[in-house]
Amino acid sequence: MVVVDKLDKLTFCQGLSREYVDRLISLGSVRNYQPGDRLFYEGQPSEEVFLLAKGEVALETSVPGQGSMRVQTVEAGELLGWSPVLGLGVMSASAIALTPCRVVALNANRILALADEDPKFVLEFMRRTAVTLAQRLNATRLQLLEAYGSQVQAVS
Repeated sequence: MVVVDKLDKLTFCQGLSREYVDRLISLGSVRNYQPGDRLFYEGQPSEEVFLLAKGEVALETSVPGQGSMRVQTVEAGELLGWSPVLGLGVMSASAIALTPCRVVALNANRILALADEDPKFVLEFMRRTAVTLAQRLNATRLQLLEAYGSQVQAVS
């Protein structure tokens, strides 16, 4: 399968051992989405996190009195929808396919259940998830600086 052969090339998976890439594959299923399809909805529970293998996805959040606002665009190679592996309950944004997309949907409960069986794998997965969160937070900070200029003080 094309996705399986290229999974280790995705940004999130670069440098993972073949064993860990195979483990990720065993935890998920490949899905395809068309432009306009929703991968998940803000405020809804989910049991999956997604590795975007192909395409672009918009992350949108609801703004009271203004409707939905795009906060970021996720590109192939990235992880999205991490709320389930962090125990946060519901999704904090909606994800909408902007282009034809192929994802590997990973069952968060199965990932977390591996903590006893393979703690190194789960630690590596969570480390990579934390890096993704840090990158998104930095991108959001830069958006705020661009939008508000000197009104927003940079925080590191």
